[in-house]
Amino acid sequence: MSTSKQKTGIDAAFSRPLRPVYIVTRHGYRKRCLSRSAALNNLAHYMTTHAFHLVGARTHHPDTPVERYGVTVYQQGRERLVYTSAHRRCIRRIRRLLARKREIQQWQEKHDALTDQYREFMKTKPF
Repeated sequence: MSTSKQKTGIDAAFSRPLRPVYIVTRHGYRKRCLSRSAALNNLAHYMTTHAFHLVGARTHHPDTPVERYGVTVYQQGRERLVYTSAHRRCIRRIRRLLARKREIQQWQEKHDALTDQYREFMKTKPF
């Protein structure tokens, strides 16, 4: 019998660390990611692709026919340079928005703490 502090070999073999799972949902796409960078990359991809489709611009070079095992298949072309640069700009903007959101959240926590201190201080006020 193992205690919470001791792990047997079988417990160590089957243990799984808790990891955050990021779920990205935008414009009808949905993806589960294990890392924050992959989640940001997918979100930027969905947003950039949607913007390109709205404008009617192509995101990839034309497909090229390739013969594999006697069957002709069409291989998708590489991403266009315009799409790649738009994707990078989108990632930078998302990161900037998240940083601003973190700053606001930290300020809000400080504000709440000061408000609580002020309330406690006002309770001690003599009448």
